Amino acid sequence: MSAMVVSISGPSGSGKSSLVKAVEKLLPDACSLHFDDYKESTKFPEDLTRWLSEGCNPNDFITPRLVEDLETLRNQERVNWVILEEPFGRGRSAMSGLIDFVVCIDIPPEIAFARTIKRAASSVPENVEVSALIKSIIEFVDQYLSVSRDSYEKVNKNVKKDCNLVVDGTKQVEVLAKEIVTAVQKSLFR
Repeated sequence: MSAMVVSISGPSGSGKSSLVKAVEKLLPDACSLHFDDYKESTKFPEDLTRWLSEGCNPNDFITPRLVEDLETLRNQERVNWVILEEPFGRGRSAMSGLIDFVVCIDIPPEIAFARTIKRAASSVPENVEVSALIKSIIEFVDQYLSVSRDSYEKVNKNVKKDCNLVVDGTKQVEVLAKEIVTAVQKSLFR
């Protein structure tokens, strides 16, 4: 029997990573994979503005190592559950047949944006010059306003069309994790 793969999707700042970890803790013999852990082996669209104007095709994000690792984990006898951080849900052809259950985190864009800024500010080394930090924040805000916000909205809208569960990203992580585990377990008995 192969492991059940639960994909957790949502925009940057929606709490995907925290939620993946929380769900993993609640399920027996579970492990997790995180999209962000594969950045170095991922082929990203060259021009995000063009990618947005052309409709945000998830297949333009190519992650062969993530796909390979997911296929391997699905077939491990010691693993019952793989909790996957996958921003596109079933949207990428290479992943769609490997995912059993998709959760979409619905969150107001201003909350996701604030969380992303907070996370970035929290990880700044103490010796960074203030002017460099401000310049970096301004660049991030410009990128968010010109491309990221609209692309997150389009991607999440597409994920919602084909997901099994939409959760309210403003709720506490522990509450959402329990909600997801209950929904996933119910789906096994249908």
